[in-house]
Amino acid sequence: MRSDHITESPFKMNIVHLLLKCLAPVARRFELQTKDPICAQKKILFEYLRRNKNTEYGKKYKFSSIRSIEDFQERVPFSNYENLRLMVERMAAGAKNVLTADRPVFFGRTSGTTGKPKLIPVTRYSRNKKAQLMALWTYYISRDHPGTTSGKVFVIIDPEVKLTTKSGIPCGPENGHAYVNLPAIIKRGCAIPYEIFEIEGYNARYYTILRIAIEHDVTTLATLNPSAIIILCQKIKRWKDRIIDDIEKGTLDQNFDIPERIRAIAEKRLKPNPTRARELRRILNEKGELLPKDFWPNLKLIECWKGGTMRLYLEGLDRYFGQTPIRDFGCLSTETRSSIPITDEGAGGILAINTNFYEFIPKEDMHKAERRAVLCDRLEKDKEYLLIVTTPGGLYRYDTDDVIRVDGFFNKTPVIEFMQKGLNAISLSGEKVYESHINEAINAANKGLKLVIKFFSASVQMEKPPRYIFLVEFTDDPSLDKKKALLRSIEDELCLINLEYEDTRQRQELNSPILKVARKDEFEKFRSKRVAEGAHETQFKIPQLVRDPEFQKNFIIEEEIFLE
Repeated sequence: MRSDHITESPFKMNIVHLLLKCLAPVARRFELQTKDPICAQKKILFEYLRRNKNTEYGKKYKFSSIRSIEDFQERVPFSNYENLRLMVERMAAGAKNVLTADRPVFFGRTSGTTGKPKLIPVTRYSRNKKAQLMALWTYYISRDHPGTTSGKVFVIIDPEVKLTTKSGIPCGPENGHAYVNLPAIIKRGCAIPYEIFEIEGYNARYYTILRIAIEHDVTTLATLNPSAIIILCQKIKRWKDRIIDDIEKGTLDQNFDIPERIRAIAEKRLKPNPTRARELRRILNEKGELLPKDFWPNLKLIECWKGGTMRLYLEGLDRYFGQTPIRDFGCLSTETRSSIPITDEGAGGILAINTNFYEFIPKEDMHKAERRAVLCDRLEKDKEYLLIVTTPGGLYRYDTDDVIRVDGFFNKTPVIEFMQKGLNAISLSGEKVYESHINEAINAANKGLKLVIKFFSASVQMEKPPRYIFLVEFTDDPSLDKKKALLRSIEDELCLINLEYEDTRQRQELNSPILKVARKDEFEKFRSKRVAEGAHETQFKIPQLVRDPEFQKNFIIEEEIFLE
């Protein structure tokens, strides 16, 4: 599978050529719009207001009589999911014309600021709008890296959770649902059949993914979270001999617990491949290890998030992939896609002005009672803002809780990069832990133990993979067993409260948490120090969630408790 021996099939060449030909006018139109972003923003806003003027929400805020952006901002309040939860739950139960004129065909399920998951309505119209942005992003990749489809595309996703609402509408993780519903012509180019991602045991799933992928000539590797890539690369070292043996024999290791239905689907694709096995053994003998840069010499591009805390993982990719280019996915969530990266440099993407209407609250104002929102033509380079969106899916002036930075401008349109979740949330690996999650978890964890906790705060420890640190000061001196029980219970409660936290822990993208017991009166000393520095004594409180890894250094730690 040497790089000088590969040729792209005529079929794939035709597909790429057709893609570029069809999307080139779309890209030119988008780039033309970036010269006057406010014009594009007005057009998209009033398209959504007209479309949804007869919904409950549209009637409540009189969409039909809104004549300007200023009217819209004065009449329609900022919203967040908790403001909309009851309306969305009614939509999930079958109610029509609530937030959108179009009926939802799917609900994206993700963690919320409370322990209850969010259900984000997806209509055919909003799905098509999001798909148009995906196609545009793909166009720029195909333009810059025409060899990305010459071999297999290795995509890592979450499995589709086959749930339905009371009215029978499917709901679950959006990326799994999208993978299942890919057109057959695109599925042919994917290395891993969807069913493999349904394997429940993580080691069994990872092994099967690697066993299949390593046999292929992979030219594109795509997953949102780069930590998943690092984990797979680390597991290759552990399983390299078993994988090579399986490839040689055309088998799938029987020692892994894989449901018969899925095993049959996988094995149907397998056949003995001694040539590939010899090549892998040669690489192993020559290099002393099995690295993707050696066994996938034709890999053209890695597609993953690069901004915010993801930089921690990018530093480790060079060892495994050499100088393979990396393209950011852009600001992408269940609620919306907000940017389109058109280069491999950095993590910034052009604001997607043709799909959502955007407002921005300066970071320093985001927690003020009176929040001042500006439009995209008033943004300043290198400044950070809270992102507010109005989407085709029925979210109006919606607080994404995403803080973005303006990296520059493409024509007159901002190039934005995701920096972090809002100040009351941390997302080290996509888990989105909110302060309310921590508060709920510690209260539930201590309900049975009844420990007397003087102060409690959660922070982070940036290592590979990163982990959460639970700082605690007890009034009394509980036994070691009770401290261990508290840590275990906090972990269990967080997994129950936050689906993404549980997933990232199981995928080993987050290390196990540590309980750090502070010496008596440490938190009071910290409080006194902050008051002496100018904090208001009656208002000061130590937050229960702190993103600064240096925060724990403010306290003398007497004991560290690890999960067993």
